[in-house]
Amino acid sequence: MDKVIHTMLQPPVLSARLERWLRKKSQQESTFGQKETDLMFPSKFPDMATTIFTKMTSMANEYKAVNVSQGFPDFGPPQELIDHIALQLRKHHHQYAPMPGLPALRSAIAELHHRTRGELIDPDSEITITAGATQGLFAAIAALVRDGDEVIVLAPAYDSYAPAAQLMGARVKEIHLNDDFSLPIEQLQQNISHHTRLIIVNNPHNPSGACLSHDELMQLQALSMQHKQLWFLFDEVYQHLVFDGRTHHSALMYPELRKKSACVFSFGKSLNATGWKVGYIVAHEYYTREIRKIHQYEVFAVNSFLQSALADFLPVFSPSAIAAQIQSGRDLLQNLMGSSRFIPLPARGGYFQLYDYSQISDESDMAFTERLVREQGVATIPVSAFYQKPPKNQYLIRICFAKKPETLQLAAERLKNL
Repeated sequence: MDKVIHTMLQPPVLSARLERWLRKKSQQESTFGQKETDLMFPSKFPDMATTIFTKMTSMANEYKAVNVSQGFPDFGPPQELIDHIALQLRKHHHQYAPMPGLPALRSAIAELHHRTRGELIDPDSEITITAGATQGLFAAIAALVRDGDEVIVLAPAYDSYAPAAQLMGARVKEIHLNDDFSLPIEQLQQNISHHTRLIIVNNPHNPSGACLSHDELMQLQALSMQHKQLWFLFDEVYQHLVFDGRTHHSALMYPELRKKSACVFSFGKSLNATGWKVGYIVAHEYYTREIRKIHQYEVFAVNSFLQSALADFLPVFSPSAIAAQIQSGRDLLQNLMGSSRFIPLPARGGYFQLYDYSQISDESDMAFTERLVREQGVATIPVSAFYQKPPKNQYLIRICFAKKPETLQLAAERLKNL
């Protein structure tokens, strides 16, 4: 598996003829003329640049840096799951799955939620299998949000939320989380209007690792009951990755909130297999019907053999074992960095550790992370990338600890002497 991951990161091998054509094409594009300009059309996102994740991974490859920026493990999923996949491929599960997902997988998901948190979910009318969590998020937003609606995004936030809402004609209102990344309930209350259709909540939170408390979920439930037009979208892709004996408080555990919410989950994050792009949405029957109307014209169905393998594997899946594996990476990183001038913030769940570098530099986080790649050979993520309008005087970088010990050791060795 490690060899496969390594191969995926290598530059592609091209024929000499294709290399020559690409060089010629690049030279022509550098002298872009009026003829080509006539073929252009107005961009829907004229100010949108390449994502920070793509940029930092590209810099990591260029400078041969240790890449602890992007949120993917450099180790694979459980071997038993790989064996199930091989078996399903031999069984010829190669044709379309049903649009909502294989019934066996939806039933296995419902059983998993009941076994781990006591939640009761109808697999036929409340679960939809998606091509990863991001596609599920988009479908949930597209099904609900209309032109002129307002969508509240709690920043720092995953970068797909706002563009999906904007494509639907919504106005995105960014509200900053508190300094400790807890919910700013009073600010939320003050900013909800009759135009506010949706609030997007990430729990456990990327990039901070914060986990919502029971009291915070109760406060969100109260908001859902106070505002008839208001709905919630919960990004819970790190649901199983909570640490130090904590309990994940899912929106599905709060009856009134659940009625007006969609919750998005990811097998990629739960099973160390982000490249598979398989997730699912749990929502009320009515909301699910509307989500599936979008889903059927986005992707229609998700690959069948992975669904079959997941259906076989989930009855023996141990979320606590995966959580312990990822927590060991967090603990190792914190120990390795303990003598450094980087100050760790609490990381209670997910893949990521935030570090305050204010004792090292007063550079912007973008400049600092770029310098770390060039001079220290370590790729990280500037936290300002998770905001539309970043707060002033914030000096934070994000490091992914879902890595092999040797990866974390090498990154820490290069950072702790700063």
